[in-house]
Parts: sequence; structure tokens; C-alpha cells
Amino acid sequence: MIRKLFLIIAINSLSFGVFGQINVDSLFNLATDHAQDQEYGEALADAEKALEADPARFDVMVFTANVYAWNGNYDKALEVIGRAREINPEYRELYDSWLNILLWKGDYVALLDKVSLAVEHDYPDNNNLALKTMLAYKSLGRYSEGIQYAENNTMLMNSETICAVYNEMVMLDRQNIFSAFYSVDIFGNNTPGPFHLAYLDYGFKIDRHTLLARFNYAHRFGSSDLQLETDYYHVFNNGHYLYANYGIGIQSTLFPDHRAGLEYYFPVHKQLEASLGGRYFYGDSKSVFIVTGHAGRYFPRFWLALRPFYVFGENGNALTTVFNIRHFQDNPVNYWGLELAYGNSPDERYAVDSSFELLRMDTYRLKIEKNLQVGKVNELKLSAGYAYEEYIADKYRNRILFEVIFKHRL
Repeated sequence: MIRKLFLIIAINSLSFGVFGQINVDSLFNLATDHAQDQEYGEALADAEKALEADPARFDVMVFTANVYAWNGNYDKALEVIGRAREINPEYRELYDSWLNILLWKGDYVALLDKVSLAVEHDYPDNNNLALKTMLAYKSLGRYSEGIQYAENNTMLMNSETICAVYNEMVMLDRQNIFSAFYSVDIFGNNTPGPFHLAYLDYGFKIDRHTLLARFNYAHRFGSSDLQLETDYYHVFNNGHYLYANYGIGIQSTLFPDHRAGLEYYFPVHKQLEASLGGRYFYGDSKSVFIVTGHAGRYFPRFWLALRPFYVFGENGNALTTVFNIRHFQDNPVNYWGLELAYGNSPDERYAVDSSFELLRMDTYRLKIEKNLQVGKVNELKLSAGYAYEEYIADKYRNRILFEVIFKHRL
């Protein structure tokens, strides 16, 4: 009798365990289906139920962390990943997800640390480790370390993706850059004659700081003008960076007396970058303040960006919007670009105007550009565009523009 009782209890316990396991797996499968349909709330709800039934399911935890990350909640994703590691630090998919989440979050210092941790636990995907390491070094501006890492692991250079990142860092690691730019604008009706614009600049990098000095020249309406300008960039440890600009007109007939800019760039979600900043112009005893920012999204072969400018001034306010798309080849230095714009962007040098009235005029513009690497240390970009622009109130004309810029890295 006692034996029968123990047998019944054992069978019931086994049945309950099997049923519980089946229930957890069923919930996990439902959660996976929801995630594939981008129903992240439902996926998280089913995954949490599965973990309530079996708190030791580290694979469900890693899946849950991925869902949080796909939904943009990186801090929660990293918290769940940490719990999974406490249970099974040898689980391969743990490191697959952990490295991706840190990359999407833009926490590149932590990414390098977790790459080392993955190596300690014999993570087998060396290509993934190498790519994450290279991307972290590139995003942190630590190009020399990234180049040295690649050259110490030459067997990984068979990967086209890793090789492309390496080539890009070789270009970026050149501390000094010399650039030469020239553009000519040709008009249709009400032609004032061609507009000419050119500049020479020289930039150099010290650690995380980049300083660039530029000499601008403009000629139009039979008049010429000069401007001295400087740009400054600072890359922070988290991959964010700051841009600052100042320029002063020499004669101030075509360029403003003063121009300045400040903008802060930061990652938002996975491959999405954003910025907030402003521009300031002073000339002809007038001040103009401009609020701007941008949102840019990276895809494997494409980059899309939208940038608005809102102009505040004594003669009224105005909105300019610029949309860019680029298609990259295997070497990301080589790309085709398309720009569509409404209004006159204060960052476009062709809109040279000391009185700032052009910033309030309507303009519809399209520009196509081709950037390519020439040799190991040179870049050449050719651009052509068309604009239908307002030159005085309610009067429009056609403009054809051609641009060329050459960069040499020293």
C-alpha cells in the first residue's frame, strides 16, 4: 500500500513537472511570435509569465532583454542580462545579446569591457568580437587602437565588414586634413552673372579634440569678400560629441560680420543619432538666431537624415528643412548622396548673404553628390544641383550649382 502511494505521488510529481515545462515552453513560443510581429508589450507579458513559472530559464531572460532593447529600453535590457549571467555565464547567446545591446545604446566603453569578458568565457564567434571591438574604437575616436587591433589579428581581415571599418579608421586616424572647395552658381532669368565661392581649410586632431581653420572667399555682383572661420569638435567617452563654430568677415560685404554655432550630437536608439544646437549671425547691425537639430538613421547601406532650421530675426521668422539620403558602397567613404531642401540652410555656403534676407526666402533645391576615396588618403566629392529660388518677394529664378571638394589626409 505504501509503495503504491509513493508511486502515485512520484507519477503526479513527474506529470506536474512535465506539464509545467510544457507550459513555460508554450509561453516562450507565444512571446517569440509576438516579438516577430513587433508586439513587444505582449511578448514581454508572456515572457514574464514564463519566468514566474520557471525563474531559472536564463534563455527566456536573454530573450526578454532583447525585447526590451528592441523597444529602446536599454537599461532594463542590461538589468535582465545581468540576471541571466548570474545563472549561466557560459551561455553563448547571452554575449550575442549583451554586445548588441551595448552597441545600440552607444555605451562603447562598456562594450569593450564585455568583449573581454566574452573572451574569458570562450565565446566562439571571433568575427563578432572583432567587429564589435572595431566599431567601439571607431565610435570612441580611438582610431590608432582600432587599427593596431586589426593589424594584430590579420586573419579577421577576410571579413568585408571588418575590413571596411579598418579602412575607414585608417582614413580617420590621419591627424591632419587639408581641404579645398570650389563652387559656381549659374542663374537663369534675372541673371546677376555666376557666383563663385571657395575655401581652403586645415584641420588637426589632438586626442579627442579636433580644430579646423578655414579661409573663405566669395565673389559675386563684381564684389569680393573674405572670411576667417574655425570649427571645433570634441568626442566624449560615451561617443557623444560637441561641435562649435566661429567666423569673422573681413570686409563684411558678402559675409556676415560674425557667425557662430554650437551643437551637441548623441545616439538615441540603435542606429539613430540626433542633435540639438543653434546658429548666430550678426551683420548690417542686425542679429539672427537660429535653432536647429537633426535626426539621422543608419542602415547597413544607407543613411537618412532630416534637419530643420528655425530662423528668428528682426524682419520675421522662417523655417528651412533639409533631407539627406546616402547610399554607401563596401568602403563607406564611397557613397552617392541626394539632398532635398526647402528654404536656405545657414550651413550651406552658397547662400552667402551679409543681410540674411535669403534665410527668409522660399527656395526648392535638389542636389546629387558622389564621394569617393582616391588612393589611400584622399577623398573627392563632386556635386551638382538645381534650385528654384525666390530672390526678392514673390520673384523667382532658376539656379544651377556645381561643387567640388578635395581632401588630403596628412
